[in-house]
Amino acid sequence: MLADNADTYLPTLVDLAPGEALDAYLERVADANYLTTARLMELVRAGHDTTTAYLMLAPTPVTLERIARLTGADTAALQNATLAAFDGTSLDLRGLDPARQTSFRTISARGWIPGHGTQICPACLADDGVWRTTWRLPTTTVCRTHGTYLLATCPGCQRPFRDQRHSPLRIVGSQTLCGNPLGQGPRKQCRVDLTTLAAEPADDACLQRQARQDTADAAGAVATFAGQLAAPEFTTTLRSLTALLLHLAAASRTPVNLPSWARDVADAGTPRVRRWSIRPPQDSVLRSRPLTAADHILASEDLDTAATRFGSWLEHLHDVPEGRLGWLADHTRMTPTLTRLVMAAHAPRRRLSHLLDQQPPLTASTRQIPQVLPQHLVRDHLGGLFDSRPATIGLFASLCLAKTHPHVHSWADAARELRLPPELGERTARACSASMTASPADVAAALARAARRLEIDYRAMEDRVQHLARTKRWFRRWSRHNCRGTRPGSRAYALRWLWLEVAHGHPATVAVAANPRSYRKFARLLTEEQATTLAGAIATSPHTTQESR
Repeated sequence: MLADNADTYLPTLVDLAPGEALDAYLERVADANYLTTARLMELVRAGHDTTTAYLMLAPTPVTLERIARLTGADTAALQNATLAAFDGTSLDLRGLDPARQTSFRTISARGWIPGHGTQICPACLADDGVWRTTWRLPTTTVCRTHGTYLLATCPGCQRPFRDQRHSPLRIVGSQTLCGNPLGQGPRKQCRVDLTTLAAEPADDACLQRQARQDTADAAGAVATFAGQLAAPEFTTTLRSLTALLLHLAAASRTPVNLPSWARDVADAGTPRVRRWSIRPPQDSVLRSRPLTAADHILASEDLDTAATRFGSWLEHLHDVPEGRLGWLADHTRMTPTLTRLVMAAHAPRRRLSHLLDQQPPLTASTRQIPQVLPQHLVRDHLGGLFDSRPATIGLFASLCLAKTHPHVHSWADAARELRLPPELGERTARACSASMTASPADVAAALARAARRLEIDYRAMEDRVQHLARTKRWFRRWSRHNCRGTRPGSRAYALRWLWLEVAHGHPATVAVAANPRSYRKFARLLTEEQATTLAGAIATSPHTTQESR
């Protein structure tokens, strides 16, 4: 019989399985040495200053050393079998002192801290009987090995698995029974065989989200719209954004327009408002899908796309006394990345972007949209809606028209569709949003009226000007019949005029460089008849694109 102060290994040594939780490992150790789990815990606590209050969260070095002396396991491996292995990635345990139980309040106030119990994958337990440490993380919701959601509650006792209040180890030891005490004496435990439980197949999106979370835990960083985020910032932002989506789902007056899981969030029978930023949903499916929706936003290729995706959720937040920004800040823990996202989604141009995304394309094809909307259309339909220069308004209007097409997801995409630099699209959207004096609905209506007057294939028009830029004979013919004495060097001015006034292209993409002052003089001296014949040079150009045939 072992003495209470024995510093020797137990007779039978048991290997710690990869990813195995420390408490489950100790149950296997007890069984292998024919000890009750209560007796094994007595041996662990026999060491000086040994405490097991936070055995799975963050055991003391003395406790780890004591367990290592009994089991022969390495202390570092034992540490990695606890949730302390995820400190700095999926968890933030700063301020926790295992010797001072009141310190738990410090970390619990940050939210999403694992408490009593764990989730399980029944198929994993049936395969090897190993209880994984990662099952205890709130951000772990699926088993990627078996493609199923984890189970969070035992159907027999309706409590979390391993919900042991007085001891970290179960009386049933390493058996795959539930083992939760039923409150009917020390020998009454839940006898549900966990390996026989059925788990729901996980959605592909949830599996992909879990893979990104696992990457963050392993690599220490993950890609987002804000670039590579360190694991602590990513996980904190993910949880905070998930809490916001849960609150927005509960506050929505039209939940039928939200994903199906959102309709399960609001509990009409619960008068007390849930604090999702402190404690997430216990059900793994109801927790997984909001996490996946939040990750879908964070994984956007750029801020514009992320803000548009989040903006669709903000539409469900109706007028609140404290204002949208105040309401959002009150319902989650803001991080720098989340603050950037919220401010971007709250901006007027984001609301206009979302409005454009919701309506059918305003033109039959993006080929009917010029790089810069003609000035007479800007004057007739968009006058007074912006404080920007007419040329800037014309460019923004064209980007907005392109944004209504389903394959265009951002301002950068809209610019690419019009053969413009992507950064020009983002820069123009920012400038015109700040100068917008009308409501997004009024701007969208004005764009629809202007779009009805666009019928030309502007991509074909641009290609013809590009073709003229590679030849000279047409300019000699035009100047001989319409503008005698014109220098050959004026061909660059004629090309610029065709690009800006006929093809309605942007100055940044003009085919041939020309001195701006000399060009303005050329354009000013051009008579109406000369302008008409010069524009006709495009119609007589033999070049046509494959699309315009």
